[in-house]
Amino acid sequence: MTTMPRGVPAVTLWSGESRTGEIVLQSSQATAFRPARVLGVGYADERVADRDAMGVLIQRRLQDPGSGTARLKLVHPARQHRFMADERCQGCTGEPDRTAAGTLWLMPRPDAAPAGWPEGARVEHPPICLACARHSRGACPEGRRRGWVSVRAGDSELSHVAGPVFAERDGRPVETGQDVLSYDDPRLGWITATRWLRTLWDCTHVDLDTEARAAGTRRLAARPGAAR
Repeated sequence: MTTMPRGVPAVTLWSGESRTGEIVLQSSQATAFRPARVLGVGYADERVADRDAMGVLIQRRLQDPGSGTARLKLVHPARQHRFMADERCQGCTGEPDRTAAGTLWLMPRPDAAPAGWPEGARVEHPPICLACARHSRGACPEGRRRGWVSVRAGDSELSHVAGPVFAERDGRPVETGQDVLSYDDPRLGWITATRWLRTLWDCTHVDLDTEARAAGTRRLAARPGAAR
């Protein structure tokens, strides 16, 4: 578990964590039978850590939480990717809360929820532990504005990435806008991902205060010498 500066969630981007690295075009090798072909974008000094397990480029930023001002509406790409891929708590980096009903997720209430929501919902906020969830409920501006929904999901899959998409213009990479791409999208090589999304399945709405009381009961029952 990591203690973050001034109680800010671990996933948050700070103003001092600026973008680094030169974005360049990446091409296939030319052969006697086939000319080189531009495949997407990468870094001029690319490292293994610059891509996720599926080969998607991670937007490179300094790792310096606490430097400058917390940009509460934004996330640090590398940290958000790690918390989503490893299912770590977005607030403290520890284990998210899990019960027989599934892993705990906290998300802003959508303006117009589709039928069956949150089943099949795509979320970009990593999972969360109960303590961080109860704190975030009143601390996060987005949640206060839209209202929070707390959900337990029995299953989830890393399914999409979001961030700036590039194209080739006159032999150089040019950013064309933001988009959300699935892992089977042919444009995947052209994105520098800032966020990873999970699709949630087997979902159950829960109340955080009720969950906290139940967690306290479980901890009490687990103590040595507790009545059985």
